Amino acid sequence: LKEKDADTLSVASTHSVKSTQSLGTSSIASELIRDLIPARQREESRLQQVMKAFVKSMVQGQNMSVLSPDGRTRTCCCSLDRRLKSFVIELKGARRKIGLSEVAEVFHGKEPEDISTPLDEMCCTLMLQSDECITFRFTDVPSREHFGTCLQVLVDGQQ
Repeated sequence: LKEKDADTLSVASTHSVKSTQSLGTSSIASELIRDLIPARQREESRLQQVMKAFVKSMVQGQNMSVLSPDGRTRTCCCSLDRRLKSFVIELKGARRKIGLSEVAEVFHGKEPEDISTPLDEMCCTLMLQSDECITFRFTDVPSREHFGTCLQVLVDGQQ
């Protein structure tokens, strides 16, 4: 044997009869990998179900509370178009269509801090590319999180 091959053999191990017999059993690492893959697939499936329900309800239109800069809330109807390209706000007969690609960011709670609208933990604010902000107020934090997160997923899909 060449000297290099001898060095390689000195650090290489051979499997014993016992390890040959145990090759059929999985190691902790492969069990972990097997467990993670289904968990990830389950999570993706759950996310798809959540998004599908959100889109379905928003295409139909939802009554929501919009918060004006003076702190007053008004009920409006918000919806998504069927192509999921636009967010529509209807208030007192007026209709405003905002392209999802025009939404620069979706803020949760008291952010952004530099706007005149009085924000609290129940707010979700859409900041448009034009720096205009539209704030919605929810009855609880989970509802706000659900709306904001789902809308952000759709906005990110437009970028």
